[in-house]
Amino acid sequence: MGAAERGIWKSAEMRRRLAAEGLEISAGKMSSWWAGTPPTIRLDELDVICSVLRKAVADAVRNDQILT
Repeated sequence: MGAAERGIWKSAEMRRRLAAEGLEISAGKMSSWWAGTPPTIRLDELDVICSVLRKAVADAVRNDQILT
C-alpha cells in the first residue's frame, strides 16, 4: 500500500516528493516513518503525506500503515 502504489520504492524519493510539496523533514524522521515506527506524525505532516500518496486522510488514519 501507500508509497509503492505510487511507484515510490525508496525513502529518499518519498522525502524528495514531500519536500516538493513544502514538507522538509529530517533523514531520521523519514527513516522512522519508512520503517513504520513513527513516534508521531503531526496532522499537517499527514496532510502532505496523503497529498503525495493521493490518499484521503481518513483512509490513512484508519489503516494505520501510511507508507508501507
